[in-house]
Amino acid sequence: MRPTRSVAFAALAIPFVLAACGGAEDPPPAPPPAVEVQEVFMEPVATEFEHVARTRAREDAEIRARITGTILERNFEEGQTVEQDALLFRIDPRPYEAALNAARADLAQANAALDIAQRNLNRGEELLPDGYISEAEMDKLRGERDRAVAGREAALAAIERAELNLNFTDIRAPFTGRAGRSQLSIGDLVDPSTGSLVSLVQSDPMLVDFDINEQALLAAMKTNQSRVAEDLPPIEYTLRLRLVSGDYYPLAGAIDYASNRVNPTTGTITVTARFPNPDGRLLPGQFGRVVIKRGEPQMRMLIAQSSVLEDMQGRYVYIVNDENLVVRKNVTLGQRHGMNWVVESGLEEGDRVIVNGVQKVRPGLPAAPSPVTSRPHEQPGDS
Repeated sequence: MRPTRSVAFAALAIPFVLAACGGAEDPPPAPPPAVEVQEVFMEPVATEFEHVARTRAREDAEIRARITGTILERNFEEGQTVEQDALLFRIDPRPYEAALNAARADLAQANAALDIAQRNLNRGEELLPDGYISEAEMDKLRGERDRAVAGREAALAAIERAELNLNFTDIRAPFTGRAGRSQLSIGDLVDPSTGSLVSLVQSDPMLVDFDINEQALLAAMKTNQSRVAEDLPPIEYTLRLRLVSGDYYPLAGAIDYASNRVNPTTGTITVTARFPNPDGRLLPGQFGRVVIKRGEPQMRMLIAQSSVLEDMQGRYVYIVNDENLVVRKNVTLGQRHGMNWVVESGLEEGDRVIVNGVQKVRPGLPAAPSPVTSRPHEQPGDS
């Protein structure tokens, strides 16, 4: 009887166990991740090209002594802007004044010797027809006259040299520029081997050199030539300089000239631009990037830089479609525009691009989108 009771008890217990199991609820599904989206938008954007650049002074001179002497005056302060022909140094002129006076005295002697030689020659020519003087004596008189002429020319050259040396005692600025550091003081003895007395740099305007692809430059020139031939205005290019700090230099530049040869190694042409530099903010040797804007702005499709991802297939974004499902879109991007990218292809106007929360989503799964609170704007100077 015991086995029969056990079987009966088990049979009675099974419905209760099944009822208990059937009454347990499954855990609720996780809500879709919250993301911030931004619709692809259109804004006027000028086509831009960026090139690594370096500043260079239009004039940069090391001022040196051209004579030997003692410095009597130094008429500038280091860092001061000096005008063209301003007196920088004065070297003791007295030895050179004395040398000039001696040269003038030598000229007076040479003039007197020439006068005597010429008069002797004139007398000889008067006596020659009557036979009172021989041809040999005449040749001697002519030689003395010629030596006297040469002596006078040498005296004149000595005066010119003495005047130059005297002028060299005043060392003047060859152009308007900013004076650099000087290691010399009043009383120092200098000569041509002393080296630089002071450096002088003309930094307004400042030149900026950058390399541009040969094909790009030739294409731009060809385009403008075609437009001119069709009586259309040439495309204008605006130049800005972005410093290593990321800030834009406030004044715009203009192309000065392009090199007359192509670098055979890089296939580039060096182009020089000039930027006004009235306050001396730019210094020679600075690095930066020249940003060239081509023509008038055109309406372009933009997305935030923060929305762009990249893998082995290239750049892509996640969008949220009308069913709130996440979809991957591969994109081709153009230039940067402030905090945004220009979209060349891959998106359509109105697409909702995930800006914040991209790490929480997967393609094909739902998301809970909400509009981004603010749109990334241009950085100052990007317009």
